[in-house]
Amino acid sequence: MTTMLRPPPAVPGVPVLGNALRMMGDVQQFFVDSYREMGPVFRVRALNQSFVIMAGAAANRFLLERGEAVFTSEESFGGLDREFGMRVHVLRGRPHRELRKILAAGLSRDLLAARWDAITAESERILDGWAGKPAIGAVDACQRLAAAQLSIAYTGASSAARFETLRSAFELVLDVTIAGKWPAATLRWPGYRRARAEIHRFARAALAERAAAGPGTAPPDLLDLALAAPYPPDVQAGMALQGYFAGVNTVAYLYSFMIDVLLRNPEVLARVTAEVDAAGPLTFERLRDLPALHGLVMETLRVYPPAPGSARTAVEPFDFEGFHIEAGRRVLVATCVTHQLPEHFPDPRRFDLDRDFTAGRRAAVYAPFSVGGHTCLGAGMTQVLAVATVAMLLRRLRLAPARPGRPLRITATPGPNPGRRFQISATPRPA
Repeated sequence: MTTMLRPPPAVPGVPVLGNALRMMGDVQQFFVDSYREMGPVFRVRALNQSFVIMAGAAANRFLLERGEAVFTSEESFGGLDREFGMRVHVLRGRPHRELRKILAAGLSRDLLAARWDAITAESERILDGWAGKPAIGAVDACQRLAAAQLSIAYTGASSAARFETLRSAFELVLDVTIAGKWPAATLRWPGYRRARAEIHRFARAALAERAAAGPGTAPPDLLDLALAAPYPPDVQAGMALQGYFAGVNTVAYLYSFMIDVLLRNPEVLARVTAEVDAAGPLTFERLRDLPALHGLVMETLRVYPPAPGSARTAVEPFDFEGFHIEAGRRVLVATCVTHQLPEHFPDPRRFDLDRDFTAGRRAAVYAPFSVGGHTCLGAGMTQVLAVATVAMLLRRLRLAPARPGRPLRITATPGPNPGRRFQISATPRPA
């Protein structure tokens, strides 16, 4: 006789809203608190959406070992494919691995090295533009900086001129399809449809221009790889768009949180600044020899992960930690709950530049970019670029909070970030 396991317990919420209010803020802390209260699997509800949350080391192992077999990303990320041809987010199995392999070549640190001079020149120009401003919206400024850096690395040209259009369109798609903040009908708004059409024309024009001009720098970038890939034109355009905006929020939110960490921790700021000052010319090769800066990046990713969970849908029923999850259920594996558990990271509330992540990576409990077959392709680029950007920033500027004493208020739209209220001032650093 088969014993039927019960469904996961539900986190208590309020009428109509469910758990929405708590999840709209520091969603990572909400997952950690719920894990401690409810255990490794539980249900949450936010307005008209419901999810099963899996958390803890066993959940990360499940995603790593069985995720490709029991989950699909179609419901969560299908909007990016339908709207912009970003097929990699919804494929499974061999087709997914093949497209990831192509994209990985175009999102590599080798491209960062090949275009290092152009990226640093543009970064320094943008950072110098911060100087003298008494109130800079840190998230917005970091998004613009990251968009310029990544588009130069991935395509050879900055997408700054189309930043507003790209940001508004991509974030709206994410808010509709992943966060459920707006109904699907929102994507039929005339303003969005015009922006979408403009973005498609931009991607097709970029590919046509590259096809006419011939390959860019070696190694091949995303435009070269898209043109050579055996995919229809809409998917090739989607591959190109990966280079113009994919990863911008991930990088920008990391920059924003690192700035907040430096402003709130004078001892961290002093140590990192001293290392940067002693480093000599910031060549690409020199970046690997900055341990305090690498520690700042790694620890910021632990405390403020850019992707606290991986959203999926179960394609078949399965059991996990004594509970039954039905096919068709939306599941979010909260891969970063382990970042705050002392059994994996001693004294997790302490910000430690010297923390050793070797064991955590090996055990898949340090997972700021998820685990398994859908791990962020740009993770390596993000970490190296973050080291370089903070080094350039500290050499050129002195930052201060625009409103000292204001507490950090994290928002989860479209991903965890310090929000519009986080403002800084910048002055040139004396030579």
